[in-house]
Amino acid sequence: MEIHHLRTFREVVRARSFTAAGKRLFLAQPTVSQQVKALETEVGERLLERTGKDVRPTPAGEVLLEAVDRALAILDDAARRIREARDEGEGSVTIACGDTVALYLLPPVLAAFRAKFPKADVRVRNHGSREVVALVLAGDADLGLATKPEVLDEALESATLLDEGFVLALPPGHRLADAGPGALAELDGEPAVLLEATTATRRVIDDGLAAAGVRLSTAMESGNLEVVKAYVARGFGLSVLPALAVTDDDRRRFAVHALPGAFPPRRLVVLRRRDRYRSRLVRELTSLLAAHTKPRRAPRKTGGP
Repeated sequence: MEIHHLRTFREVVRARSFTAAGKRLFLAQPTVSQQVKALETEVGERLLERTGKDVRPTPAGEVLLEAVDRALAILDDAARRIREARDEGEGSVTIACGDTVALYLLPPVLAAFRAKFPKADVRVRNHGSREVVALVLAGDADLGLATKPEVLDEALESATLLDEGFVLALPPGHRLADAGPGALAELDGEPAVLLEATTATRRVIDDGLAAAGVRLSTAMESGNLEVVKAYVARGFGLSVLPALAVTDDDRRRFAVHALPGAFPPRRLVVLRRRDRYRSRLVRELTSLLAAHTKPRRAPRKTGGP
C-alpha cells in the first residue's frame, strides 16, 4: 500500500469530507478521490460511504483506519528519531490546550523553550478540553494540557500538572467587593458572567456551586475568559474564575477574593499517547511546564478601582 494513499484516507475520515481533506493535504479533490479509490481496489473492499454531505468509514474502513493509525504513528516516530539524531535542537512540537493555559501559563514557558531551542518549531492549538484529548489521541498533538477527563482512553497517559483553585471576581461597587462573602450562600441568586456551560472548567464550577446549594443568575456566557473578565469589570455580574486566569491588572479592575468553603479545584493534566516516541523537544517542554508550575497562593483581597 502507498503511504500517501493511507494518509489521504485517514484525512478524509478525520475531515469527513473529500474536499476538506484535499485542502488540508494541498491536493485537488479528484486526486483525493483517486487515491481512496486505488486503496479500495487494493484491499478489495469499499472503505468509505457518503451520507448526504458526510463521509464515514465502512466497517472495513474502520478496521483499516485502526491499522493506519498504528502504522503511521510508528513511521512518524521513526522519522522524528532520525531527525533528532541528525539535528541539533531542530524539529517541531505541537501542544493542544485550552484558553487558560494558552493565555496565562504557556507564554513564559514557551519563551524559555524558544531561548533554549531557537531552531525548534512550536505550534499551539487552542481548543476546549474535549478537542484537546481528541487531538492527542489522533496523534495531531504531541502534548495536551487539559482539565482531567472523567474517563481516560487506554491509549493515553496523563500526569498531573496543577491542581488549580478558583477565585471569586466581584464587579466594582458590589456590596461584597471590600470584604468578600462570609459564605457562598451570600451569592445565591446573584447575576453572573460565566464561562460557557459546555466547557470542562464550567462543569467544575457548577459542581462546586451545586454542592454549596448556590444558584447564580447567568447574565452572560462566553467561551473566552478575557471577555468574561471584561464584563465583570463593567458591572454585568460576578464570576468564578480559575486562579491562573487572574492577573495583577485584573485586580485593579475588579475585586478578587478566595471562595469561602471547600470549593473543589480542577486538575490540569499533561496528556500523551503511550505509543508515541517522546522526542528531546517534548521531554524538555514537559520539564519546563513542570518547573513553571508551582502551588499558587490564595489570592489576597483587593478592591476595585
